Amino acid sequence: MSSTLTGCLRPRLVQHTTQATRSLHASSVQLVGRSHKKVNFKAHAIKNRKEHAEIYDEQDRAYDMEQMGDWEYDDHHTYGHLLIENIRDVRKYVRMMKFEHPTLSQYAKPFRPPPSTNILRFESTVTVGDKVQAQDRKVVLRVKVSDLGLKGPELHKFLLLVGVRYNPETDELKMSESRESTSLLNKKKLADTLSELINEAKKKDDMFADVPLNFSYHKYKYKMPFPKEWLPKSN
Repeated sequence: MSSTLTGCLRPRLVQHTTQATRSLHASSVQLVGRSHKKVNFKAHAIKNRKEHAEIYDEQDRAYDMEQMGDWEYDDHHTYGHLLIENIRDVRKYVRMMKFEHPTLSQYAKPFRPPPSTNILRFESTVTVGDKVQAQDRKVVLRVKVSDLGLKGPELHKFLLLVGVRYNPETDELKMSESRESTSLLNKKKLADTLSELINEAKKKDDMFADVPLNFSYHKYKYKMPFPKEWLPKSN
């Protein structure tokens, strides 16, 4: 049975294969019956070139402003199309809010404030939707000096080491780093630098007790108090 089916299908397969082969070589060889007739490639190329030129000319005429007909108020103007495109964008995000955002509720986690032991605060910039920019590498470190646990001569020496990076009005130390290739490396370098400063401030070899602190670099800003008479009176 299988040999009979194979014998019946084989001529059809050979016929389809021959037709496919003929269609592939039809551009270079014309098959008339069983005789082969060579094609003049130069004339064939000229003909194809003319056909492509006509297609390109038709496309050019379609977008030619000089040959464009008068506007018969049957379509939107440019600002109308821009408005429609804006509406499409808004509808796209509305659909996302309705159908996709509810599915993210299962991944929501309750907010937990950081513990009091996390005294370091790092700030960095991330450019969304673009390659990594130069400003994305920069990291800023902020920390309250009173949280570092330095007292007396150690605090005096530490403030001398950090210099103008200390804000005496807010008791905050601010340092930045952008020389490394990534923000993570800059963050690590800031943490290492702060550790080195603390260790250096705790060394007892020279505490620089005779060097006074100078905060003349800081300009104090006067904050005007809000008038209490402007506040609404509670009944």
